[in-house]
Amino acid sequence: MKCCPRIFASLLAAMLLAGCSATHKSALNSAYETEVVEAEGIAPVVSGDLDGAKKTSLHEAMKNALGLVVGVYVSQEAMVSKAILIDDTITSQTEGYIEKYEVLKETRDGDFYKTKIRAHVRKEDITAKLRKLENEPQKLGNPVIGFEISESVDGKVQETEYAALELKNRFSEAGFMTGDKEKADILIKGSAKSDFNTREGLGGFISYRAGLSVSAVKQGSGETLASLQETAGGIDLNEPSAARAAIINSAKKAGDDLRDRVIKALREKSVVRVVLSKVESMNQLSDFLKSVRNIPLVRDCWLRSMSGDTAALDIGLRKGNASDLSQLLTKNQKFPVKINRTSSYDIEAELNKP
Repeated sequence: MKCCPRIFASLLAAMLLAGCSATHKSALNSAYETEVVEAEGIAPVVSGDLDGAKKTSLHEAMKNALGLVVGVYVSQEAMVSKAILIDDTITSQTEGYIEKYEVLKETRDGDFYKTKIRAHVRKEDITAKLRKLENEPQKLGNPVIGFEISESVDGKVQETEYAALELKNRFSEAGFMTGDKEKADILIKGSAKSDFNTREGLGGFISYRAGLSVSAVKQGSGETLASLQETAGGIDLNEPSAARAAIINSAKKAGDDLRDRVIKALREKSVVRVVLSKVESMNQLSDFLKSVRNIPLVRDCWLRSMSGDTAALDIGLRKGNASDLSQLLTKNQKFPVKINRTSSYDIEAELNKP
């Protein structure tokens, strides 16, 4: 973990740099596009080794160029949680992602050497790598999932949590964080009822049938994201075991479907797609995203795609809707935004010069 400050310093330095950038066709393969960005690297001159400082500052400049592009294509949550992985697999491997570069300026400032470059970063390579690093819950703001599912057997309330444990495993496997129901962002609540079915023709085994009814509810607002009912049977040599098997089987049947419904609802209701035109450069877009992340209503934002001067952004909201967000974007004095169209989950806008 000692390397985290270095990683964040590198990425933040890249995102703070100003300069020209644009999307261009790759010089090596016209089917691909590159992001052209300007970045600066700094390295100390140790024991008079000027050549070593030059090489190190150039390498740092290329890392910062990659960091700037990464910073707009990934959510801030993923940047924090996967900082080491991003540094190891992307920003440290500059040769694999920078198609070409030119040195714009080299200067010595006391005991430090500075190099400023213009780099052509292969957009497809970086976005493909980032998609593998970031799972769906992280893109949606890492909501904490809690569980409150009552269980009964033959009409008698039980103190067991077989259904909750099974559902918790399904959500955890998908990358969701789970926790106490009192502190959860989303509560999976409902009931699981298991009743005797038959013992006839089972060779000494006993059969139970369970019904599971659950809903995923946003804490605070009380908004229901998804609801599901499922039934399943279970057999065993005794009644308690058969009743338990039926409850677990019903949760297993419901788990994947419920998880996918919650993801779909969060994606549609908590994330607003903003199509932003008249973006002059990647550096400008990086600064714009920083300003949006400072809006209290906004949980996080990231670049989904970019073509020419138009960027498709996903903006996750803590509360409110696209209409609320559009009003706040128009009040951004540093980056004035003109809203052309607003629907339930989409905004079309353009950047105006301040």
